[in-house]
Amino acid sequence: MAPASGVSAQGRTEAPLFVGETLKFTMTIMGVTGGELTLSARATDLSGKPVYKLEMSALSNEVLSRVFIVRDYLASWIDPSNLRSVRFEKHTVEGKRVRDDRIDFLWDEGIARRDAVATPITNPTFDSLSSVYYLRTLDLTGGTPVAINVMSRKVHSLTIHVHGRETVTTPAGTFRTIRVEPRSKGEGGLIGKGKNLLLWLTDDERKMPVQIRSKLKVGTLVGKLKAVAKSSPPLPTPTPGLARVRTDAFRPSPASF
Repeated sequence: MAPASGVSAQGRTEAPLFVGETLKFTMTIMGVTGGELTLSARATDLSGKPVYKLEMSALSNEVLSRVFIVRDYLASWIDPSNLRSVRFEKHTVEGKRVRDDRIDFLWDEGIARRDAVATPITNPTFDSLSSVYYLRTLDLTGGTPVAINVMSRKVHSLTIHVHGRETVTTPAGTFRTIRVEPRSKGEGGLIGKGKNLLLWLTDDERKMPVQIRSKLKVGTLVGKLKAVAKSSPPLPTPTPGLARVRTDAFRPSPASF
C-alpha cells in the first residue's frame, strides 16, 4: 500500500481542476429514480482566509420520500495550499436517521475539535467529503492502493483501491473511467455509513466522478452524472466516437435544513 502523494511539502501553486465545477446527478434508490445529487467546488474565504468550499447535497423527491427520505448536506472548507481540511459540517436525514456534525481542524494546535472533544491530527488530514476531492489529485494509473487520514468520529485510515478501467454511460454522455473503492473501518462516509462506496472517475487528469454507488439500509443508491457547469478550465472531452457530454448550465437548488 502506497502513501498518498498528491500534497507536496511546498504546497500547491495552481488551483485544482475541480475548482469552479458543479456536477448534477440523477439519484436512484432501490431502483427508483427519485431525486438529485449535487457536488460543487468553489473558491471563497473563511474568517478572512482563502479556502476552497466543497459542497454535496442529496435530495429525494416527493415520490421517493414517501418510502425513504434523503436530505443530506455536506460542506467542507479546505486549505488551497495543501487541500487539508479546515472545517467540515454534515446535516443529514436518511430515513429515520438524523445527524448533525461539525469538525474544526485547528492546525496551529495540532487537533481537530468535534463536540468539544479534541483529537490529535497529523498533516495532512481530510474529512469524508474533502477526501474524495483529494483522491482526484492522485495518480491512480498504477493501480496500487493508497492510504490517507480521514477524521470523522475519530481519525482513521482510508484506503483507496483501484479496481480498473470501465466505460460508463450516463445521461451526460459516455466516458472511459477508473473505478475506485475507498475503504475504511471508520464511519463518516458521503452517504449512509460510508460502507461499500464506489466511484467511477474519468480516465483523464480531471478524474471527474460520473457515477457514484453507495449502500443504504434500504438498498443501493446510484448517482449518474446528468449535467456539468464549469467556469474554467474547459470540460473534459468525451470518448471519441461516443456520446458527447452535455454541458447544460444550471443553478443547483439551495437545500434547507
